[in-house]
Amino acid sequence: METSRLKNIIILILVLVNLFLLGFLGVRRTSEYAAHSRSVSELTSLFADDGVTLETRAVVFDDPPQALTLTRDIELDQKMAVFFLGSSVTVSDEGGGIYAFTSAAGRVDSRASGSFQAAGSLGGDPASVCRTFCRSFGYRDLAMDFDKTGTGTATAQQYVDNYPVVGCTVTFQVTDGEIRSVSGTHLPSGGTVDTSASSLSAVSALTAFLEARRAEGAVVSAVSDVAACYMLQSSAASPMALVPVWRLTTDTVNYYVNCSTGNVTHD
Repeated sequence: METSRLKNIIILILVLVNLFLLGFLGVRRTSEYAAHSRSVSELTSLFADDGVTLETRAVVFDDPPQALTLTRDIELDQKMAVFFLGSSVTVSDEGGGIYAFTSAAGRVDSRASGSFQAAGSLGGDPASVCRTFCRSFGYRDLAMDFDKTGTGTATAQQYVDNYPVVGCTVTFQVTDGEIRSVSGTHLPSGGTVDTSASSLSAVSALTAFLEARRAEGAVVSAVSDVAACYMLQSSAASPMALVPVWRLTTDTVNYYVNCSTGNVTHD
């Protein structure tokens, strides 16, 4: 058989294989879309039967993040203290998991739970300092409320692996154009993945929420959004853990469904 003819046959076979794979993927995508559509239709009907409007766009099919166990990073605590106090910082172990960082500018106390407090002359030009802090330490959704005298507050939300961490925020207190105190929670980056934790889908989370609403008689008439996020679990006896949860935005309060246990809580 001529070499050119053999090459043409091989090319034809490869084309046919690729067409088969494309067709298979197309059928699979169509089946997945149909299954998703059925799930959305069934859920919206189920919610409607209970007098709750469920926005169809709120039903997502993405996987939630993985559970993480975090290890405290004293060097990161010091880096944050240096940001506010300058490079000449003295470090002392206060016991009970508390480290104190001091300088002529003030003091920062950090705890094993991730919480911290800072006080002193922590920086002028509050807007710029707040923005730089957020970029440097993984905070987003910065909201600033200062009056004409430069007095007020600013808040921001911490994110880990691009997911917001429920309750992990920072608050800046500003007086006469200078940051006087900062408090909140700061978590180390990275972490060890907890492979033993189960992973609840958004569809299952919505079902768990509806069951909890029925049991508690909660006043909710609409669910407008469902999003994956983290919730911090921390105590003196155990390491910091980030548990994935589904956040359900309703017309009353936010609800959170634990991806490992299915437990439903709210703000």
